[in-house]
Amino acid sequence: NNIEIKAEPEEINNLEVHYVSVVEHRKDTSPDGTIKIQKDLAYVENPMERENIEESIKVETIKELGSVMKDIEENGFPRMEYVRIPIVEEKAPCESCFDLIVSMLKNEPASTTCLFSCQMGRGRTTLGMIIACLVKEIQITTELKNMGQIGLIPENTVGDLIKQKFEAPLPRSQDDDDPFIKGEFDVIKELLEKVPECKEGKKKIDRVLDVCGGPPKGNGLQNLRECVIETKWKYDVAPEEKQVVWKSMILNFMERYFYLICFGTYAIQYGPDGYQKTFKQWMDDHKELRGMIEEGKDKIEWYRQVDPAKLNTLKELVAAPNYKENLGVLIRTIYDFAFLTYADLPRGPIKNNSMRKLAAKTLMEILPPDVAERVNRKL
Repeated sequence: NNIEIKAEPEEINNLEVHYVSVVEHRKDTSPDGTIKIQKDLAYVENPMERENIEESIKVETIKELGSVMKDIEENGFPRMEYVRIPIVEEKAPCESCFDLIVSMLKNEPASTTCLFSCQMGRGRTTLGMIIACLVKEIQITTELKNMGQIGLIPENTVGDLIKQKFEAPLPRSQDDDDPFIKGEFDVIKELLEKVPECKEGKKKIDRVLDVCGGPPKGNGLQNLRECVIETKWKYDVAPEEKQVVWKSMILNFMERYFYLICFGTYAIQYGPDGYQKTFKQWMDDHKELRGMIEEGKDKIEWYRQVDPAKLNTLKELVAAPNYKENLGVLIRTIYDFAFLTYADLPRGPIKNNSMRKLAAKTLMEILPPDVAERVNRKL
């Protein structure tokens, strides 16, 4: 599990320097100059499924990240600027983290290369890419519009350039029409209803999410919108003891997506003028949104079940005197209902497992009490 530390970047840098001295002491007091490290045997998405191993490694030199970056600057990259953004893995960044990235980029040319890195190169790295892409897009489109207004470029050419570069349709996939893949969750719909300008913010940020996400639309590792429902599918088929971690991840992903829409709305409004107001100040002006996501991120259908009316149909089949003769019809009907219940899931093992799990649960619900008791004893 991660240790969550709420600290400013400078405090994290100081902590890292202290940590190096601790590790140096371990090396110096080791008879053979080795230190013990803990690491995962392999990456597994659910932390409860990760296997920890301990290794002893021979150490020659120990450096904190700041020293490594300084060495890079002194050895061929003198203009490189290193900035630490403290974000906890798989969680929404605090509002000041958005402002840190904006302040780093807003006075840089749009052509400045940005490199983001985190432990796995997925969630936090993708988040940095998204924010940087949006900041740079607004820089470029603002400059193009200004050139069009003063006559340097024909305005119709400006419109064509912006549409071609930043608004052209992306490749489609078979799940694009799924409302949850599109991010149409209850708390998101509430946000769009209460703050209408967030509709444009969602549209803008969704495209950037797709470009920074995985194929076929992007070249990244994770789509920070689609991962909400994809993790929910994993939750649906997980055993109860592992669902608690999946649920925590879903809530964190929902909060992160909510804040990205808010940031997109803020950037559209204040980016063209150089971000005269910070994102945190914008959130202060809309402080009700903090309560909205805190109270609304849990508004998801956590447990699926067969429609009650259809369940009554099954109970009538079981209650019939000849139900044993109709077992084939009964089982087929249960699977048909399970298929309809999970019709929104794409084909694959997650959907198949979800249907089987629901079918078994439904069958146990409709069995006569004496039969159900015998089945439970067998199980």
